[in-house]
Amino acid sequence: MMKKILFFDAVAPYEYNYHILQKKGLGASESYLLAVANELKKNFDVDIATTFVKYNYTQNDIVFKKLNLNDLGDNYDIIFIQRNPQNLKILKEKYPNAKFFIWLHDFFESSIWASLPQHDLQYICDHTTLLCVSEWHRNNFKINLLLRKINDPKIEFIHFFIDDDLKLAESNIKVDPNKLCFFSAGHKGLEFTLKIFEHLYRMNNEFKLYIGNPTYDQDYKFDNNNGSIVNLKNQPRNRVLWHMKGSLATLHLNDVYPETFGCVNAESNMVGTPVLCFDIGATKEILYNPNEQLIQPNPHRVDLHNLTYITEKIMSWKNGFRPEVKLNPKFHKEIIMKKWIEILS
Repeated sequence: MMKKILFFDAVAPYEYNYHILQKKGLGASESYLLAVANELKKNFDVDIATTFVKYNYTQNDIVFKKLNLNDLGDNYDIIFIQRNPQNLKILKEKYPNAKFFIWLHDFFESSIWASLPQHDLQYICDHTTLLCVSEWHRNNFKINLLLRKINDPKIEFIHFFIDDDLKLAESNIKVDPNKLCFFSAGHKGLEFTLKIFEHLYRMNNEFKLYIGNPTYDQDYKFDNNNGSIVNLKNQPRNRVLWHMKGSLATLHLNDVYPETFGCVNAESNMVGTPVLCFDIGATKEILYNPNEQLIQPNPHRVDLHNLTYITEKIMSWKNGFRPEVKLNPKFHKEIIMKKWIEILS
């Protein structure tokens, strides 16, 4: 008899399931939960409980359940709580023999964890294993828990796997040397990206910047700049990868909000497109060849945004010096899922 797993998600801001995943963009946390659950079902019985489920139903041999405790199963061997630990005590009472994980996706300082009192943090760490999504992410939590004098926290990390199920990396999509793209939440560098694009456009008025947010239905407001900025809005993953594959570069000019993983960077590299980005959060850990894609500091003058370096780098890539990149091998599905099975055994 297979062990039973419950993914308990009380924090997702929208409904998600496998049908929705095919039609529109979802955040990395939700889309990746679906991807992992789809793999784990080969070894476990898997339920997913989320806020927006109105009645229990099955997709892809996975049961989606209402978040109400009375609608959940009578027994689970392993329970994953998404992000917020607020439901740990009540779940622990209902399932005293289950092994608990809290699957973290945000960095400590940006989340509810930063406001929890010391005794609550200690209770959580006494009864769960914290599961982070990168080594940087794990270190971020380790340091913050150490500063709060938390004893013996159990913290693991498992990277996301990046699956080229559409075989786009091997496709013959032609790269447009005048096409640039930004696919991320607006607070992760969009404002600065638009400023950089103004300079790039002055140097080459054939440049176009394609902006899409695969996470939320945000309606960005900005000057269209004579039609050189194309707002794609929400896009499903297959369209995001298609646009990335056909672009000279992915601009991820985020210098303010650390990525705990950074699917944008990994997926862009997977389809062969370099990313121009800052060394922040897990970025260096994720890229295939960081030295080619990270924005280097200017040793000759103080320039926090390295405007000259960024524009020269893009023009160099356009003029034939674009680096060859691919998916970092450590993110292959087989490697990542092996670690999942080890941790759950």
